[in-house]
Amino acid sequence: MSMFHFHHTGLLVKDINSTIEFYKNTFGFTEVSEIFQITNQKVKVCFIKNGTDSFLELVMPEEENEAMYKMLEKKVNYYHVGYKVDDFDQALKTLEEGTILLNTFNSEAFDGKRCAFVYSREMHLIEIIEK
Repeated sequence: MSMFHFHHTGLLVKDINSTIEFYKNTFGFTEVSEIFQITNQKVKVCFIKNGTDSFLELVMPEEENEAMYKMLEKKVNYYHVGYKVDDFDQALKTLEEGTILLNTFNSEAFDGKRCAFVYSREMHLIEIIEK
């Protein structure tokens, strides 16, 4: 059994509130988390439940987050996939070979638990989240 449990697909958005309304009105998704300020990442996020244990994470960069604004300008909207892990340290060790660790941080969206972003060899951005 895998130690990685799919949690979400991260989507970059310019306006988190209008995007929430789009998913509510278009798809009938009504389970929406509060909007979290992720200080370390300079973003606001929320989660829209779109299936059993499956979410869309809307990621809205703050003004000073130039890198993400550039991605939005280039129409890059699908941003990353997130996995919850039972053993954060073991998951990082498993990912050492074959990925590039970008950063680790504690996320307000996950009650201060540890998270990390890594790039795969194919430059797919992957987030792991301490369960």
